[in-house]
Parts: sequence; C-alpha cells; structure tokens
Amino acid sequence: MHFPPLNQLFNHIFPQTCFLCGALASKPLCPVCLQELPYVDVPLQNTRVFRHIQQADAVFNYLYPVNKLIQHAKFNHNLVLLHFLGTLMGKHLDFEYMPDVIMPVPLHIKRLRERGYNQSLELAKMIQKQLKLPLDYTYCQRTRYTTPQAQLNAKQRLTNVIDAFEVKQLPKHWKHILLIDDVLTTGTTVDAIGKVLLVAGAERITVWCCAVRPEEC
Repeated sequence: MHFPPLNQLFNHIFPQTCFLCGALASKPLCPVCLQELPYVDVPLQNTRVFRHIQQADAVFNYLYPVNKLIQHAKFNHNLVLLHFLGTLMGKHLDFEYMPDVIMPVPLHIKRLRERGYNQSLELAKMIQKQLKLPLDYTYCQRTRYTTPQAQLNAKQRLTNVIDAFEVKQLPKHWKHILLIDDVLTTGTTVDAIGKVLLVAGAERITVWCCAVRPEEC
C-alpha cells in the first residue's frame, strides 16, 4: 500500500493559511497578499550614504504589513516565516558581480542567547540554498554589546556601532562579500561591518536586506 509523504498528510489534516489574510495557501503568504506587499523599486545606494559598501538592495519597504511580518518572525521564533522571507530575498535581489561568500550581520553573544537564533543568519541560509555560495558566520563577530539601532536617533546610531565588530583575516579568495541583514535604517551598521571587512582583505561589499525603513525613522 502506498502512503503519501508525511508533509502532504500533515497539510491535508492541518491546511496552511496565509499569515496575513487567513486564506488557504501553500506558503506562509497567499499570492494576493504577496503581490500587495510594499516592494522597493530603487537601489539603496541611491537613498543612503555608504562609505564602505559598493552595492545595497532591499526587497521591501519597512511598512505595514512587512513590519508586522518581520517583527513576528524575529521575536516569536517563527522560522518558517523567516525562511520564507529569506527565499524571497534570493528570488528578488541581484548583484552586479558574483560574491565569493555570504555573511550575516552578527549578533552579540548575549543577544544571541536571549533570542535563540540570529535572524540574519536564518535569512542567509535560504539565500545560500539558492545561490550555492559558501556561507560563513564565524569570521565576522560582534564583540561589543550595543543598544538596538532602531531605538536610537541618527546621530546616536553613528557612534553606537563604533568598534562593535571584529573580522579575522579573510581567506585570499574572499574578495567580494555578500552581507545579509534583516532591516536597514540609516545603514550605519552594515557600513561599519563593511569597513572592518575591507581591512580584513575584502575588496567589494554587497548588502542585501529584507526591508529598509523610511529615511525619517
């Protein structure tokens, strides 16, 4: 006797619904809700000032309901939703030159223990599956515990991440780094990481974010 796979049987008994509208869906969001999300239509380097980043892009604007999706995935251990967002990043974003390695924005060990996982790493895992590139989360570390950037004003964000990151000397063939973050505001965090990555041997930094906050935030 042939039995259906367990995942098919589970979905038959407990059908999946769209996280936003509750309609039956094969993925965390139904096609209608997915189409209506606030997508970004310009490269981030056109709207932000970066000193150490050559290319930066985001899939969404950090507006409703994307802010609701990211907050729920980030703070409620919803890895299914988080991985879905990472898959969308891999599908929608592109780069000018093929990177050599993918790196997530690191969390300080204290915050990692509090949260249980690094949301940027979970996004990066799904991107790595699509790009088939090496994924590393050991070379770049957050060595100073800082206040979350979202809680600070623009001036405070600039000083908050000074000397917050350390990078070991990179392998010689890691010249182009694809840096993954969940939400970008002013860009000071990824720019600070870009600075130490360049010192460690990188020559080009590309940043992919799930969402970008409005500039006035």
